[in-house]
Amino acid sequence: MAERTHHFERLTPIDNMDLTVYEEAIDYAFDNSDIKNVAISGAYSAGKSSVLASYKKKHSELHFLHISLAHFKSPEQDDETEVKESVLEGKILNQLIHQIPSAKIPQTNFRVKKRVSAKSVLKPTIEVVLFFIAAIYFACFDIWKSYVNTLPNNWFKSILTLSTHQYALMVDGILMVTLLLFIVYGLIRVQKNKNVFRKLNLQGNEIEIFEESDDSYFDKYLNEVLYLFENADADVIVFEDMDRFNANRIFERLREVNTLANIQLQKEDKKVLRFFYLLRDDIFISKDRTKFFDYIVPVVPVVDGSNSYDQFISHFKKGGIFEKFDESFLQGLSLYIDDMRLLKNIYNEFVVYFNRLNITELDCNKMLAIIAYKNLFPRDFADLQLNQGFVYTLFDSKELFIKEESENLSEKISEVLHKIELAKNEHLKTIKELDAAFEDKKSIDYWDRKQELSAADKKDYAERKQAIENRLNNTIPDLESAKLSLEQELILTQNKPLSDIITRDNINKIFSITSTNEIGYVTEFNEIKSSEYFDLLKYLIRNGYIDETYADYMTYFYENSLSRVDKTFLRSITDKRAKEYTYKLKEPKLVVSRLRLVDFDQEETLNFDLFTYLLQTSHIDYTVRLINQLKDTKNFKFIGAYFDTTVELSAYIKYLNMSWSEVFSIALSEWLLTENQIRRYSICSLYYSDDDIIELVNKENCLSDYISNARDYLAIDNPDIDRLIHCFTLLGVCFIGFDYAELNKDLFRAVYEKSLYEINTENLQLIQREILEEKNEDDFFHKNYTLLYSHPDSSITQYVNRNVNEYFDVVLQISGGTILDDEKVVVAILNNSDLTIEHKQSYISALRTIIVSIKEIEDSSLWVSLLDADIVQYSEYNIMDCFNIVKLNESVISYINRCDIDLDFSKTEYDEDTKEKLFDSAIICNDINNSKYKQILVSLEFFYDNFDIAEIADDKIIILIDTDIIRMTADNLKFMRENYLNLKFYFIRKNIEKYIDIMDDALFSQEELLEILIWDISDELKIQLLEFSNNEISIIGKKYSPVICLHILNNNFSESDLSELFSSFEQWDDSIQAKIFDYAVKNIESIMDTPISVSEKLKNNLLHSDKVSRDKKIDFLIAIMPELCRDSIKEILTLLNLMDYLKIFDTRSRPKFEINDENEKLLTAFKENNLIDSYQENPEKEGYYKIIRFKPATKTLPQELL
Repeated sequence: MAERTHHFERLTPIDNMDLTVYEEAIDYAFDNSDIKNVAISGAYSAGKSSVLASYKKKHSELHFLHISLAHFKSPEQDDETEVKESVLEGKILNQLIHQIPSAKIPQTNFRVKKRVSAKSVLKPTIEVVLFFIAAIYFACFDIWKSYVNTLPNNWFKSILTLSTHQYALMVDGILMVTLLLFIVYGLIRVQKNKNVFRKLNLQGNEIEIFEESDDSYFDKYLNEVLYLFENADADVIVFEDMDRFNANRIFERLREVNTLANIQLQKEDKKVLRFFYLLRDDIFISKDRTKFFDYIVPVVPVVDGSNSYDQFISHFKKGGIFEKFDESFLQGLSLYIDDMRLLKNIYNEFVVYFNRLNITELDCNKMLAIIAYKNLFPRDFADLQLNQGFVYTLFDSKELFIKEESENLSEKISEVLHKIELAKNEHLKTIKELDAAFEDKKSIDYWDRKQELSAADKKDYAERKQAIENRLNNTIPDLESAKLSLEQELILTQNKPLSDIITRDNINKIFSITSTNEIGYVTEFNEIKSSEYFDLLKYLIRNGYIDETYADYMTYFYENSLSRVDKTFLRSITDKRAKEYTYKLKEPKLVVSRLRLVDFDQEETLNFDLFTYLLQTSHIDYTVRLINQLKDTKNFKFIGAYFDTTVELSAYIKYLNMSWSEVFSIALSEWLLTENQIRRYSICSLYYSDDDIIELVNKENCLSDYISNARDYLAIDNPDIDRLIHCFTLLGVCFIGFDYAELNKDLFRAVYEKSLYEINTENLQLIQREILEEKNEDDFFHKNYTLLYSHPDSSITQYVNRNVNEYFDVVLQISGGTILDDEKVVVAILNNSDLTIEHKQSYISALRTIIVSIKEIEDSSLWVSLLDADIVQYSEYNIMDCFNIVKLNESVISYINRCDIDLDFSKTEYDEDTKEKLFDSAIICNDINNSKYKQILVSLEFFYDNFDIAEIADDKIIILIDTDIIRMTADNLKFMRENYLNLKFYFIRKNIEKYIDIMDDALFSQEELLEILIWDISDELKIQLLEFSNNEISIIGKKYSPVICLHILNNNFSESDLSELFSSFEQWDDSIQAKIFDYAVKNIESIMDTPISVSEKLKNNLLHSDKVSRDKKIDFLIAIMPELCRDSIKEILTLLNLMDYLKIFDTRSRPKFEINDENEKLLTAFKENNLIDSYQENPEKEGYYKIIRFKPATKTLPQELL
């Protein structure tokens, strides 16, 4: 190994430290079997790991397993963020499983992936295959034996015959049993180790197999953990850095695991397993740690702020660089360094940085300060290299601090100057004069007392008093000297380093700096300010160890010399004082060799000679970097000036477009170049740039759009037509118009042949006029495609056919809503599959040409529009064709209804099936007007015996009934009743005779009968229908004929009509009256109950009729007596031959009536009707009644007459 010239320090724990008391303390833990949880505690970097490493080296008989749980806080993570316990358990398991050989833990469910040997797989495979062969042989022995016997006799059969012997079967059985034993043994071993088969399910019942009876009551991972720890074969398991997770519950879990593991180990008579925890002292905030750990070994820190200086001296002396530092700086730095690892790493990095930069002029103290800052704040150091972070912001804000201090100084200067001016300008000489002057300013109150001066007057008095004193004491020169001193300090302040700006007064304000980015996000740098090492950073900056030259200690720097002219140019770059673009360089090559790539980011490198040299040579990186600067700064002043003067135009355009493809887009959109420069630049880009670069330049189609919109772009002298057409095609240039008088005709013809123009009104008219020589203006506007159709081989026709949709956008616009193309052209257009439906629809809307046969249009979806536009000839054939494709939709119906021409489908040459489909569709179409509806259906000559279509409009149903399309059948009648209730009587009336012919008991409807009875049809038909009715029918209020009424009274009489018939007796026909009288005779009792409503004629007929018995007549008389007058009663009594009762009305007679029921009823009636007062048995003549008349009324004489 080569001899090392530099000394470095490792950061790992050392294993050769002097243990002394530590060894005895740890030995004590091993001497006592009840000590199982041991804490080795100390601060970070106290040397805990070194103590344990040294102990392990001295006691090699002990086996240690290390579980390191390193955890480092991310910049976004809070200090106190806790890690989930499950995560720590997973980390412990992960590390433990990888340190224990898998052979020692066969039953664990956690596996470390390893290579499976072919031998371990081949053996069980052979066993299983042999077992299955033996089983098949055993099961199919007889089949095998029969098969062997069928083989021809030869040596092979003689060999196979041995396998057909019965002993062979026995040998096979022994082999099967043996193999089965091996297989079952293997399965049981796997089951015991892996518990593969846990349950069997037989007919819905689960049976636990190979049940583990010693399962833990802890969570599912605890058994695995215990198993791993029990079989780790370690004396000590060391847990390092667990305190970094702030998850103290894990210690409880581990103590529990240790206890359970040792219980099991004790049962198995194995050695005690101890857990060592390397922890910081403050992991427990109270005395709880003495309750948790069985034993605690404290470690005294190796390094802290009090002794780190000695360690610095030791390391730097070993490296031979101690003399390069100021002891005072090392002493100050050491006060903040309390971590041995940190101290060693600062030393190591300093050695590397110092020897790599290799600049003797560098201050080693500043370099060490930068290295310390880098180790303590690595992220901020990284940000510093990117001109970001706290330190960068601090120095970047230096101008703000200077400005603030300058403002304070300026304010002080103004105050001093104000005092000087007051002292010089004060006209009063003494204080007394001043007092007298201001005494007059005091106001006097009501009681003639002077008041105090106002606040403004008091301020003015104090200033003027001070001015008089300054002048009297001759302090004006001192004030002027102070002013001069402040002005000098103000000048010096502009160049002060930050360390000189920081004072006791502003240090807190300066170090509380924040940063605000472009979008307003404020960075507080809290991770820096809250660090325990923030004071060290303040110390390094405040004392100038980290200053404005920090960049010199972070990167390399080289220095060379040049000629005066070129050196001046380089100095202008270094000093950031740009020369003019035309500044002449003597040796551009040498200048370039002295420049770094990063220098080309500065505007000071913008020079015509330098840029020309870069374009002429192979310095592509520099060229690209310079162009990137132009890009970043959008320096079109340089771009345009160089474009107008350079002799390297092709290379300039090529590299500029390669490195900054957006240059043309930006120049065009922001007009940063002149119009002529933009035009020339676009042409040069086409000539000198590769195709892929041109496509990049054409960002968002800026180049193609510019060319396409330039009407005079083709006005190019001596154009490279092939190159230009190639680029036009590449970019997809599409000229919107041409300045035909100015353009190059050959180039225009090439553009026309390649169809590099927009299809618009102007271009179409120009080309049709100049190329196709079509001059008719009306045809251009209204028959444009007909014109093109007549030139099928022209470029424009082919171009239009390829872009037919864009073309029709124009045609539809220029047509003014009127297109008169020939019919064959119309058919060709509408059958063009490339033309969109939308355009076809718009074309149809403007079309005025009549299409004779609609089926010539292949796209049936257009038929509706054609019909709606009324450009289809009206005919039965077109109706039928439309129906076959689009059925009877709204447009077809409108087409049918549109014309007054009669339709007759009987002569159309279509098959009956098609006609029937039209008939079926038309019959249910309510939107066809009635005349066309009738014409279509009648001419199609179909009808329905079994009509079953619902929801047809009533007016259409009437047509179907009138035209006998719906025939009168039983089924049709039933359907009409169910679905067209309001038209069923119309249907019946139109087919009344057929209706009666088909009538039967099942079909009969009483409701329909009642309606038909009032119709004006023959009574014979009505009577035929009445024959089917057994229900009562009322004739009251009906205008039935007498024949019908008589039939109803005879066959369908309604009892509810009796009272009305009796009361209206006189109004009926004689034949009807006779029938009513018969019902009256039968129902005389009911008449007697309500005689008042009965016709007088009917009453009289009953009294005179022989069909009524004498007793009934007497009863009837009694019933109607209340409504009869005396004469009527007498007349009826005479009619009934009751002559004795006439004597009642003769006051001179004294009639006597034999006592019987009849006389008793009559006398009672007379009494109740006040015709007699009473009656009684005659005492003079036994067996007879005598009547008692009312006594005549007596008149009372007036009192004066008495």
